[in-house]
Amino acid sequence: MNQMKDKPIFPLLMSMAFPPMISMLIQSLYNVVDSIFVAKLGEDALTALYKTFHSQ
Repeated sequence: MNQMKDKPIFPLLMSMAFPPMISMLIQSLYNVVDSIFVAKLGEDALTALYKTFHSQ
């Protein structure tokens, strides 16, 4: 069975879109938790983290 040919569009789209969505959610949560942890170290540490992420 060729899923790209035989499967309805919406279920196919959801089955292909769900894994990247979960991956982006996990990465975003990691960044939030990392920022919270670094913020506890001080304002200078958080500023350094921000500049590291946005200097690219």
